[in-house]
Amino acid sequence: MLPLYYHANSPIHLTPAPYKLVLCLGLSAALVFIPSVWGMATATLAIAALYAVARLPLRTVLAALRPVVIATVIIFALHAAFSDWHSAVLIVLRLMALVLLSTLVSLTTPFSDMLDVLSRAARPFARFGVSPPNVALAVALTIRFIPTLLHDMQEIQRARMARGGKRASLFALGPLIVKILSMTNALGNAIAARGFENRK
Repeated sequence: MLPLYYHANSPIHLTPAPYKLVLCLGLSAALVFIPSVWGMATATLAIAALYAVARLPLRTVLAALRPVVIATVIIFALHAAFSDWHSAVLIVLRLMALVLLSTLVSLTTPFSDMLDVLSRAARPFARFGVSPPNVALAVALTIRFIPTLLHDMQEIQRARMARGGKRASLFALGPLIVKILSMTNALGNAIAARGFENRK
């Protein structure tokens, strides 16, 4: 799992985790309803400007976002080939805005704080037999493993191209699925060894 949190004393870092997560969800939902390319481009630039407010080093930001590049190129190529350029650009801009937003929250929020917020949010479901800590762990791990999976995808594509592949290909999904299954098995064993599944 890639360590995303970067410690600083910016206004975004000091904002409580519950507010950041709620704003992230609200803005993510709002981005889906922006219909124009120019509107989406403006929203993406506005989110990117928040990185300056957060006082995040450019090297840290690029390291966190680099794995997204190949996935974005593949998505753009598929939509441009089977749909139209306008839709492809709009989808890529929306994807980049969502990734920038979620990465900003990850870079400025400790993992323990996110886990605590998600656990508290899941407490109402405890009456239905749902374990809040388990729900929080599942959601938090999903959020934090996305950059790892994108990084693995990038490494697989590089290995494929080093063996003579001419361009990015969806055939890399096979090895990626194998890595996901292996990582899931190892993670499950680690969680079971720590007795986390017995928490209520």
